[in-house]
Amino acid sequence: MTMGRSSNPQAARVQRISPENLQRIMTESSEEAVKLLVEEADRLGEELVRNGLTTSQIRNIFGEVRSIEQDVSPTDQQLSLDVQRRLLMLKPKMAYQVGRFSNNQALRELVETLSDAIDWIGNDKNRFQTFVNLFEAILAYHRRYGGKTN
Repeated sequence: MTMGRSSNPQAARVQRISPENLQRIMTESSEEAVKLLVEEADRLGEELVRNGLTTSQIRNIFGEVRSIEQDVSPTDQQLSLDVQRRLLMLKPKMAYQVGRFSNNQALRELVETLSDAIDWIGNDKNRFQTFVNLFEAILAYHRRYGGKTN
């Protein structure tokens, strides 16, 4: 027996950013890519709220991203090996958060999106900044749509 989509917006499934759109967001330097980032962050932020994701559930992840950002030298053309290592180590930290809140599908989808975005960064400083911008935009829209802090 298959079930149709519920008319209850609370029951809507969170849809992560598609691989094609994420690639465009992370790799293209164009006005269209920036617009796509904003559109996808808006959509995802709203879906995360509808599915009960709280700010506190992602605070540690965002705090670590901010900490990594502080280690990026404005004079370097590429990310240092230490920054690259810390970015990659963010993936298991995010997996831990998913494990802590194992019943939260919204957190799982956010983490999958962020993990996929990290895979596009490598040592590219501009892509890292795009990743930070994407995460900030998702959180901003999450808050706009009423995301709770705890």
